[in-house]
Amino acid sequence: MFRQVRSKTSATVEGIVISGSGLNKALEHYPAEEMIDLHEIEGFPKPTVKGHSSFLRIVEIEGKRVAHYTGRCHLYEGFTLQESLAQIALGKLLGAGFTVLTNSAGGMHHSYTAGDIMLITDTLNLMLRPVQRQWLAKLTQTVREQASELDYGRAASGENIISTEWRKRTAQEIAARGIPFHQGVYIGLTGPTFETPAEARMYRKFGEAVGMSTVHEAEFARVCGMPVAACSLITNMLPESAAVNVSHDEVVHAAAIGAPRVAEFIAAACKMA
Repeated sequence: MFRQVRSKTSATVEGIVISGSGLNKALEHYPAEEMIDLHEIEGFPKPTVKGHSSFLRIVEIEGKRVAHYTGRCHLYEGFTLQESLAQIALGKLLGAGFTVLTNSAGGMHHSYTAGDIMLITDTLNLMLRPVQRQWLAKLTQTVREQASELDYGRAASGENIISTEWRKRTAQEIAARGIPFHQGVYIGLTGPTFETPAEARMYRKFGEAVGMSTVHEAEFARVCGMPVAACSLITNMLPESAAVNVSHDEVVHAAAIGAPRVAEFIAAACKMA
């Protein structure tokens, strides 16, 4: 797959940016130097969920050339863990040294409202961690010979997956731009169902936002030696006592409204990388 991509572009990039649900157009005001339709890359996974498209755009943001993916592949779509991480691996092979992740998420903190953005301070991985560990262990052993460009230096135990210093610099830059934001812990679930009131009460004890992506991408990016900055756009609030019907269409609609704030986060993160 990498050879197919290389046949379409000779670009090298400094970073990776992945757009979350409904955020695939958040960076459309940055003209693409090159654009690859990943449907043309045989074997490369393509998003199937509304609000995600399958383009790889080479764009320059705040002086940094990045590989911008206009959508992601979720585990709940039926992709394997390896397939859902293909974008990170390809970006690394294109030369990326940092990763910026965005997502649409349910908010759990009482001060949050739909349309707010939250800089992720840390992650709680409630996705397939045992499977992930097993696969990463095998990958670490075998991939060095096949793809020597990748650096599989594992983050130390207890170290944040999200870069603390980079987040602090980014927060200062966003504040200087006059963009309101929160900071908190993101809980990653496999999905695809939205949370029940009982689940929401439990998750609220451990984090401020919950979604179905990002944590495994962030961990894999760290395994590949890249620092990670990440942001959630709050598209809905989780119920505390009574069930609230939330549809993916509503999430995509709310994300489109909040996309300009996410774009400011991406620009600030790239500038501070």
